[in-house]
Amino acid sequence: MKMLKNLFNEKCPICREVLISKKTSAFDAIVIKSCPQNHYQKEFHPAIETSIESYR
Repeated sequence: MKMLKNLFNEKCPICREVLISKKTSAFDAIVIKSCPQNHYQKEFHPAIETSIESYR
């Protein structure tokens, strides 16, 4: 079961820690996932079906 759970977790490409999810207001509907140590951030915009990745 743990192997299946690890399969769906997104990880930071630099430090390999699991990304933390933050969701903006219901009107924006943007999902932001970031590394706990702020190495990496990934934003998903469902309205335009695009994800933006940024490194710090």
